Amino acid sequence: MTPFRPITVFGGATMDHAAATLRPPVPGASNPGVARTAPGGVGLNVARDLARLGERVRLISRVGADADGDAVIAAIAADGIDPRGVTVSAGAPTATYRAAFDQTGDLIIGIADMAVFDQITPETVAPALAAASDAEAFVVDANLPAATLATIVAHASDDGRLVAAIAVSPAKAVKLIPLLGRLDLLFATRREALALLGGDGDPARSTADLAQMLSARGVARVVVTDSARPLAVAADGAVRLFTPFAAKVRSVNGAGDALAAGTLHGLAGGHALFEAIACGLAAAAITVEEDGTVAAALTQEAIGTRIANAG
Repeated sequence: MTPFRPITVFGGATMDHAAATLRPPVPGASNPGVARTAPGGVGLNVARDLARLGERVRLISRVGADADGDAVIAAIAADGIDPRGVTVSAGAPTATYRAAFDQTGDLIIGIADMAVFDQITPETVAPALAAASDAEAFVVDANLPAATLATIVAHASDDGRLVAAIAVSPAKAVKLIPLLGRLDLLFATRREALALLGGDGDPARSTADLAQMLSARGVARVVVTDSARPLAVAADGAVRLFTPFAAKVRSVNGAGDALAAGTLHGLAGGHALFEAIACGLAAAAITVEEDGTVAAALTQEAIGTRIANAG
């Protein structure tokens, strides 16, 4: 694939509140556990992961005029990401994501309060698009309003930039349906893929079938994940399955974002998707071995080592 750099990410920047039980959870009761708070959000996680892998990144998002917003902006600056595209709302608080995990690190439930992203409209994103004229690739996540996603994707397509999309959740993924034919790359979980396929998405279908069906809808390259099970990658008329790298899981929060960032890093270096996915699998494995959504251990060197050990 033709190398591309720099990368502009349009998406969510949040304050994440995560809690994990110490024993198998008991519904409807208080459960002993541990909790942490840290900046997160799909767009922010992907941008931070890319920056840690040496990519030059700009983030376009919106936060509130509050302490959470200050913490998010500080995290952006700490990783060397261009923060000028992160605007501040006077009327809405910084988005929050509250997640509960069981003792194995698997997600029980997540609750997203992200009304501030509704303020990222086609009109307000126009200056960011103009400022991103040097970017050779756009990454969008489905936290943004449908009209804004359409504007960004059209702008990227018209200028010949690579455009990648991250589905985020089944509820938000549907905003990408009208855009499938203009996407160069799509990351979706199994449930998100079913949402994108609507009535054609038979829950009994394999991830390979789902990836192939999304490819048939016009997406040039597709990655469909299925928790710890093999993920499906569709590109160049073929579909291949890849097994996640072995890892000592502490939390799966941020794993999908790391998979996307690592894969994009591989593509940005000129690798084909079937090769670049190894970078994504390595990044995800490194991330799940830490409690945060962005792993302190994530580096280009760590990616190379993890790939070599998996071979």
